[in-house]
Amino acid sequence: MNADEYRATLAALGLSQQASAQLLGVDSRTAQRWALAERNVPRPAARFLRYLVRVGADPAKVQAMLDQDETAATRGGTASE
Repeated sequence: MNADEYRATLAALGLSQQASAQLLGVDSRTAQRWALAERNVPRPAARFLRYLVRVGADPAKVQAMLDQDETAATRGGTASE
């Protein structure tokens, strides 16, 4: 995924660079580098973003789910508990 594709994907998802960084678990400067074509978007991140677009996922709901899973993991449980 090149910078143009990354920016277009963020637009399709309604995400800012900052929000995409949080969703992907990277520093906001990393997302900025991707958008400015200073670095390539790693394949796993690109695939995840494309998947979100294809299934019409709401990034805010996905972020909430990931946050819930992360919180449960730090407590030693699972999100379904």
